[in-house]
Amino acid sequence: MKTLILVLFTCVFTIGNISGQSKYASQETKAVIEKMIDAHGGYDEWKKMKTLSFTNSMYSESLGFVRFWVADQTIDMQTRRSYQDWPLFGSQMTHDGKEVWATNWRIGNPPNHQHSVYFYYVNLPWLTQDASVVLGEVTKQKHPAFANEVYTVQMSFTESPTIGKSAKDTFTLFIDAETYLLNGYEYTVGYGPLLDVLKLPKTKDLFGPMLRINTYTGEVNGLKFPMLMTTKSPDLTQQYGDHAIYNYTINGEFDEKRMEKPEHAVVDISTDTRL
Repeated sequence: MKTLILVLFTCVFTIGNISGQSKYASQETKAVIEKMIDAHGGYDEWKKMKTLSFTNSMYSESLGFVRFWVADQTIDMQTRRSYQDWPLFGSQMTHDGKEVWATNWRIGNPPNHQHSVYFYYVNLPWLTQDASVVLGEVTKQKHPAFANEVYTVQMSFTESPTIGKSAKDTFTLFIDAETYLLNGYEYTVGYGPLLDVLKLPKTKDLFGPMLRINTYTGEVNGLKFPMLMTTKSPDLTQQYGDHAIYNYTINGEFDEKRMEKPEHAVVDISTDTRL
């Protein structure tokens, strides 16, 4: 099955911000990012979440016979432990905060990488506040993918933010200049084992950039999450996948039994180093 996956700044300074952790290139960047977070329901309300559950579905002709990836995911938002069920493949995956394991894993992507993919898609406005994040200078532009002008901010990392991500990962955020909603982003992925799955040359240390457009943002308990997305080439000439995220549930049950590793589970021991 063919897998579709889904600038460091030389001078940045720390500004007191919502979480006191991420780094901003300027006061203007700080103002735009905080307005984006407020437009999505605010940081304090997001931090109050105990759990977040949702179903994600991706359609792409690149996925072969099945054409769909569908997964149910539940996240303990306080610890970021999570588990997933993939009903079309009979696969399950757990991230217990220290390692990632799977049973009957039939998905092309490494479990270490896949556990956080949709967590970032749906929580990206608030994840700008994580400790390893660097936010660059803000610019304003008219982008052909969006009706309104957008503020553009590059988001990078000083270190790998979680298992399966890389310090080389980047997001270029496109923030609506009128509503301050996150309209979309270009992203790159630097996780070595994923690059091997994609059969990228060893000279390549990044996959992308790819453009993801949030075509519909909905509200759940006062917080705004993407519900429909599409992935395209940055020049908009190619469309790679369509995504629907639904069944959002906030503060539902977190099944602690899923943190107990079955005997037949396989732990993903891959690291960021390419094979």
